[in-house]
Amino acid sequence: MSDAQRQQLARGVVPRVTDHLDHCLGSASQEWSAGRAETHDSTEWANQLQGFQYVLRRQFEEALERDFVASNYPPHYEFSGSSYAGANSGLQILDDYQSTRRSLRHKLEGLIREHNRYSWFVFLQAAREENRFEHPGWAPWSPLNWYERLIEAAEKQFGRTDLTLALMRAYVRCLGKTAAPTLAFVIETVEACGLVREPVSEVPDGDLSQPSVRASWAAANRDSDTDSPSESGSEGGPAPALNEAPVGPGAPAQMPAVDADPDAWRQWAAASGWLYSAGQTVTGSEPLTGGGGARGGALPGNDGASAVEAPPLESVIEGVLGGVFSEVSRQLNCHSEFRALMLELQPLLARAASRDLEFFHDRRHPLREWVGSLINTGIRITPELDTGGSESVAGYLGVMRQTVERLRQEADQMDRAAAQDLNEAWETSLATQEQQWHALAAEQAEPMCQQERAARARRSLTVCVLETGAELPERSAEEIAEAWEDLLAVEESAAKRLDAGVQDVARAICNKATPQEVNPLVQRIVATARENGVDEGRIKAVVQHLGQAHLQRIRSSADEPRFDPQARIQARRAVRLEDDDADLLTDLDDTWVFDASRIRTGDWFEVVDKASGHVHRVALVWRGEATRGFLFLSLDLGASRRHSLQGVAQELREGRMRPLPDDNPLDALLG
Repeated sequence: MSDAQRQQLARGVVPRVTDHLDHCLGSASQEWSAGRAETHDSTEWANQLQGFQYVLRRQFEEALERDFVASNYPPHYEFSGSSYAGANSGLQILDDYQSTRRSLRHKLEGLIREHNRYSWFVFLQAAREENRFEHPGWAPWSPLNWYERLIEAAEKQFGRTDLTLALMRAYVRCLGKTAAPTLAFVIETVEACGLVREPVSEVPDGDLSQPSVRASWAAANRDSDTDSPSESGSEGGPAPALNEAPVGPGAPAQMPAVDADPDAWRQWAAASGWLYSAGQTVTGSEPLTGGGGARGGALPGNDGASAVEAPPLESVIEGVLGGVFSEVSRQLNCHSEFRALMLELQPLLARAASRDLEFFHDRRHPLREWVGSLINTGIRITPELDTGGSESVAGYLGVMRQTVERLRQEADQMDRAAAQDLNEAWETSLATQEQQWHALAAEQAEPMCQQERAARARRSLTVCVLETGAELPERSAEEIAEAWEDLLAVEESAAKRLDAGVQDVARAICNKATPQEVNPLVQRIVATARENGVDEGRIKAVVQHLGQAHLQRIRSSADEPRFDPQARIQARRAVRLEDDDADLLTDLDDTWVFDASRIRTGDWFEVVDKASGHVHRVALVWRGEATRGFLFLSLDLGASRRHSLQGVAQELREGRMRPLPDDNPLDALLG
């Protein structure tokens, strides 16, 4: 880190963290004054803490400032009884005080990892990049370091006593309960000062590299007594999230072998709970619901007056599939046109599946994969949508009808090879349709892309200024930013190479390099741009911007306005997009922020508009790393949501946004 980066970090982080310490000390003092402490001496402890609170704050603040500005940090000191300094990395023999001190530090680490996971991974990434710190806890922005600095100050005033340990317990509790806004502020400053060059959501290891927790067809609504908007059609109230409780039939029964007789399959359907009512004729014209529904009726018995003739295999299979399709509709309301398509599909699929019962055993069966993909595509259509004016939705429904019609023609001759051909043809048609949809979505995303390029250019410039410690004239800064923004608009692989070239030029200009030193760097940018097919007009504009920036840097006067990195950092921190909740608090870090950070483009959600109560199914089609912007669009491209990272977290937190399941419903429900 450069001296300018260290100073900027200290200027932004230390006051905020110290103010939070004041809050924690005040809370501990109040608890002790009220007699809520581990000892009968709590009133005396409160008096001592109040008497030394200012001293503790000052010593803590001075220690943090030294940590941020010192180039030889970390110093040689002990971390809670474990000596990491020098060549000695072994654990020492600990007395009771040291053991408690270390266990409290471990507890703090666990609290931060559990409740403030996004901050934890930003801190971890910032410490690891450029090998800044052998142990991430050494980083001055780490809560573990704050813990060490506070206990050092407390030991100076109170010694290694029960009072000191009680104070640290109170501080750990306070951090666990109230530190989220402070942590969110700190990670913004750490990122804005250029200490995390790669997006935290793309780190190669750790929890952030894992896919986000997805909804599953095997999960029920968390509150089974309350209908979600998708189920009831209501326009008010949040859509409940999906939990991990299975909603399919009771204890799963052993699925019959492929060569088992129809009665074995009938008994399995009964034991599994995929039932159809006694004596009901299965026509396939509607899902089996209600008292005679696929999961609620009684299967015919084998004795007594209730017994009826056992149904043929195809009817059993159709009843099972009817139960699965009913469960799909129960969990997520489907658009009427897609529901009608599922009704057509049910008897056709029963005819094909009864010819090849590996359909039920093999999760990789092409016909099974086709059904799952078809359903997961269909549920993306907003249930109340009028499809008449949407070419996009009409296109999706068209390819669905074509593939179902093909099954209608081939169901009685369907074998595995034919099923594979059907699935591949469907995937090809679907990919073509999605390519067209994404092209239209990209047009709507372009304004946000422009904002992202501008934000990335100005953030990169801020980092260059901080790394060099230069006082760059505002006019030069704007010219460099314009050039940077132009080059970021080219194809992504070329943009990465050009970005590195502009960084070199920007640093050279900051360092007052001569024209003879800067010109080769600019020519390197020109050559790279031409190699990657950048048009000559854009190249010429970039060269002019960089030339003007260099000229203004050389000729700048002492009283000319200077580029202010702190203003840029503050502007980045104040991100709030148009569809964010009006009540949104932008300084938060909890599990919802972590979940929002792991959303990937292509993920689908059901969202409820807070103002109108309208329900929409939307996909994340674009997200910005510098702006932290998210753009969600519906399949008809008529509904859009523009949120910040904190805004998405708020929608998840309030239950107005929940992911749509993307696993195969047959796998999830049948096992």
